[in-house]
Amino acid sequence: MIKQLSYIVFFITLCFAADAQETYRSIRVENGGTIEGKVKFIGTHIPSTILPMTKDGEHCGATKTGPRLSIGDNNGVKNAIVYIRNIREGKTFDKTETPVLDQRACDFDPRVMVVPIGSELIITNSDPVLHNVHAYTPGENRRTLFNIAQPVRGQRTTMRRDHFKNPGLIAATCDAGHPWMNAYIMVAPHPYYAVTDKNGRFTLDNIPSGEYELVMWHEGIHIEDKQVSRDVVQRYSFEDPYEIVQQVQIAPNQKKEVIFQFDVR
Repeated sequence: MIKQLSYIVFFITLCFAADAQETYRSIRVENGGTIEGKVKFIGTHIPSTILPMTKDGEHCGATKTGPRLSIGDNNGVKNAIVYIRNIREGKTFDKTETPVLDQRACDFDPRVMVVPIGSELIITNSDPVLHNVHAYTPGENRRTLFNIAQPVRGQRTTMRRDHFKNPGLIAATCDAGHPWMNAYIMVAPHPYYAVTDKNGRFTLDNIPSGEYELVMWHEGIHIEDKQVSRDVVQRYSFEDPYEIVQQVQIAPNQKKEVIFQFDVR
């Protein structure tokens, strides 16, 4: 009986694994639609956090305005990710360019980026100071994915494809005395992902007709905790990300405008 139960559990596990690993299929999209729109901050007060630069002040400066909420024209929100959830097929995923994550002016550039699943990532250091990129799965039980140091200005490291074989979010920070440096890498299983520009705008195009869940993700704003040693912050912990979902129906050749609005918690 125990052996039979083990086989049943094993079979159920395989079914869930097969479903989880279902891959996106590229097709020829005819008469595809377009979703374009904006992520907009609707709060009455735009929060601002001043972070002390506790190392390499001659290059990093004395303080930095926290970049977690960047507002552009008409309260547009930069660096939000907008994507279609669970789309199974559509346009070809362009993987011809290798994305680059830079360490510049004691911050990550870009701060939020999308990396196609299974691609490489180039990490470089444009600063004349030691940086490291500690990438991990976000959340309470975070797990390190890679951790590289770049002590030399202009140094470039290519991260292997197997670091980006699973879809989902990767968080990164600098453990070399720069805890204010944070970045987010979304490993995308399909091409219908976009990062909002400086004015909160985004575009997703060549979408097959149908009904979809459109998701807006933002990293969160407020500092919830700090790890301090000898009066120096070693690590910041932030509030949970924001996520808003809208149902969107796309007809052939349709262009649809979608607005996401959010306020601070």
